[in-house]
Amino acid sequence: DGTKPVPNMEFWETMLKAYNQEVDPTYKFDAVVPPTEGYRHDENGPPPYYAKLSPGKGRGLFASRDIQKGEIVHDGTKSDVVFPDGLTWKRFVFALPRKMA
Repeated sequence: DGTKPVPNMEFWETMLKAYNQEVDPTYKFDAVVPPTEGYRHDENGPPPYYAKLSPGKGRGLFASRDIQKGEIVHDGTKSDVVFPDGLTWKRFVFALPRKMA
């Protein structure tokens, strides 16, 4: 049906390897689980969400526990990477396997 799978740890390790090669050799994941399995924003309690396929809808994020009104569950500090310029972004993309780029 053309639905992309939820990325697994092998996917994230491939992305990290390319990022380390082309952008920042010191960057590493903060956690031992792939970002698609959620993370603890404040390190207390279970991750508030996880990724999975939704039948007929594709990929999505789902709550793994009750989320309080106004609670911050993601702020990008543990999953975002930075590219210093466009050329670095291009080198990263070209370092990826063709199906991932």
